[in-house]
Amino acid sequence: MALNSAGLDALLNDGNEAVFYAAIGDGPLTGDQTSTGRIQLTLGAPSGGVITVTNVPLAFTGTPAAGATHVLFYSASVAGTFYGFESLTGDQAFNGEGAYEITALTITATGT
Repeated sequence: MALNSAGLDALLNDGNEAVFYAAIGDGPLTGDQTSTGRIQLTLGAPSGGVITVTNVPLAFTGTPAAGATHVLFYSASVAGTFYGFESLTGDQAFNGEGAYEITALTITATGT
């Protein structure tokens, strides 16, 4: 995951108590969000510099066939501060019903 300065500050200030929301996007920028909403993440205890998201699977909705190449991180369910992104592996678009699911997600605190 590539966290920007705001995302790193949130983790350093609050650890796994930090509030992170995830969205699906067709690119790595804040304006690339393709999911219709964001999901608040539940962060587990850090282990070896990695925080595992414990409320998986994360089920997103969006326009059928819309791009889904990145998970985007924010401080709020709408608007808020953009914290960074992670490239997705696997399916690169919402399915025919407009659904996309992330089954596992970890946060490794590395800066951009």
